[in-house]
Amino acid sequence: MICISILWFSFLAGLVTGAGALIAIILKNPSDKLLSSSLGFASGIMIGISTLSLIPQSLETGTVYLCVGGFVCGALFLYLVDATLPHIHKYEADCDMYMKMGSFIAVGIALHNLPEGMAIGTTSQISMDLGLKTAFSIGIHNIAEGLAIAMPLCFGKMDKTRIVFVTTMTGLATLIGALIGVKLEQISYSFISFSLAFAAGAMIYISSDELIPHSHHVHSNTANISILAGIMLAIVLR
Repeated sequence: MICISILWFSFLAGLVTGAGALIAIILKNPSDKLLSSSLGFASGIMIGISTLSLIPQSLETGTVYLCVGGFVCGALFLYLVDATLPHIHKYEADCDMYMKMGSFIAVGIALHNLPEGMAIGTTSQISMDLGLKTAFSIGIHNIAEGLAIAMPLCFGKMDKTRIVFVTTMTGLATLIGALIGVKLEQISYSFISFSLAFAAGAMIYISSDELIPHSHHVHSNTANISILAGIMLAIVLR
């Protein structure tokens, strides 16, 4: 019964990621400033979550070597994904670039949701109350993450139904992680530590390589404010 409850709450925590997509879709005819804000805000959230939550949790559950190794592997993984994808040329439509950014953010957040779901599953083995609190906090910031994924996809002219589907599926990596955590009660803390740092490395790579440069290219001052706002939200939600 406890396992069913925690999996149900993990499912809801992942499902609300789609709410962020719905918010993005409701915003019609977004301006350049809104584009810059959304990209900057997304990068701020991802940097904040990585530095204030994922990396500290990785260090708590493992060694500094596991954390550094996971971080480097996460960044390298996204670099290899970037290198193997068809590159966007200047003469191609901007929507292709935004589709790529949205896809990158979705990959990074899915990688981050998986170990967070595992954290829900493993903490529920210690205390049901602790597991529920973990699921609730993850669900709250999943809404912001859904918005971060959906905004570039909206600019990329992806079908609205598909945007909601992709965003929601990204969030449901939380449920998969929770199921792993519940089923594998003796799951290695070293593995969790590595996974958390891996997600952090991937998310910071995305922010540095894609989001921040493009947010400044569109509207620099708005980008700076939005990056800071995203980091502040991450501080509140950690």
